[in-house]
This record gives sequence, structure tokens and C-alpha cells, in this order.
Amino acid sequence: MIARVKVLQSRRLTPTTHAIRIERPRGFEFRPVQFVGLEIETDEGSVEYPMSMASSPTRDWIEFGARVASGSPWKRAFAALRPGDTVEIDGPYGRFVLDETRPAVFVAGGIGITPLKGMMEYATDKALPLDITLLYSNRTPEEIAFREEIDALAARNPRLRVVHTLTRAAAGWAGRVGRIDEALLREAAKGLRDPAFYVCGLPAMVEDMERHLAAMGVPPARVVSEEFYGYG
Repeated sequence: MIARVKVLQSRRLTPTTHAIRIERPRGFEFRPVQFVGLEIETDEGSVEYPMSMASSPTRDWIEFGARVASGSPWKRAFAALRPGDTVEIDGPYGRFVLDETRPAVFVAGGIGITPLKGMMEYATDKALPLDITLLYSNRTPEEIAFREEIDALAARNPRLRVVHTLTRAAAGWAGRVGRIDEALLREAAKGLRDPAFYVCGLPAMVEDMERHLAAMGVPPARVVSEEFYGYG
């Protein structure tokens, strides 16, 4: 489907990331959670980027999040969108979708949280009997995108466990510090029977996680990954 729709909400998520909500076109169906081509007007003309949806098909809107610190024409235009502006979407596409029959470990770096947030919304809204552990890595507490929404989902869903970790020590931070490693992956999977692992982030992060999981003996069929080029 190709549709032109209005922006409903535009907000800064963190010092380096931004989010928008747009209208969900009538008849637009997608799996939790695919991606679309998001086309917006920039100062260099109309440009389309592939964007994972950051919201569940159970919601009446579609949400996106992007890292905008690089200041490219598309990202400047994305951050400048305001309610009432129009954008075009083309899709849905992709196979980075939730297996509703298997427990899961979600592994996200930075704005790679977007499709996993949509999956968590879906599992929570549908009250799926699915145990999920989220490992979410960021540089600083201020860079944790969708933190309030994630905390609210964890409060609603007793089957959802959220583990934040920072790659830099921060004053007042009482949580984990350090990169996601094999030990943390093993801890996240503890008690889950043959979980699927969903990994989303920059290519280097995804490659590291795939190496760790291979070393753990996780079959490739139980690892689903999506690399965010330029969105870290």
C-alpha cells in the first residue's frame, strides 16, 4: 500500500533521537513489527528511507523513531515535522516479526529499540502467554529512547522483564554498566525454554550479538536480526 497521511505528533525522545506518530491508513495491516518506506520532503527534494514501525498493529496510529544527530537532509526534515504535515508510506515489508509461539529475548542498541517496542506493545495489548526479556543498551540514561513507554509496558505485563545497561558509567545510575555480552545473554535466557533472540541495532552491535549467540550454541533459526544503517 502507498498512502499519504498526516503527522499526528512530533517529539524529541532523547538529545539525539526524535519520534513521530502518523495516521494509520484505512485498511493498512502489518505484522508485529514490519517496516515501511517513509517518504518526506527535504531541502534536497522528496526522499524515502526504510523505517521500522515502532508501534503495534493493535494501535490506531503508526509511530517511528530515528537518530537525528547526524543532521542529514532527511533527518533534519524528520525532526522538523509537525502535526498536520503530510508524509507518504509504502509497505509493509520485512520478516523481522514476532513468533507468538516461542519465548523471546529482545536485544536492542540505541534507536534499534523501535521494532522491539512495537513487539512489546503487541504482546502486552494481546495479553500473549509469552515470556519476554528485553536487554537494552545505551550510552547514557538520557539516551534511553521510549523509556517511559517501556516502563509502562513492563508494569502492565508481568511476563515482560526489562534490563537496561549503559556503556558509560553515569552519576546516580544504579543499574547495569557494560556492553551486552555472552554472560548477560545467558542470564536473560535463563528459565526460557528454547527462546528466540531478536537483535536490532547498528551492524557492529548485531554482528557481536550473533557471535555471542553462536558461541552459546543457539541455532541460527532462533536468531532474528535487523541492522540499522545510519540510525545508531
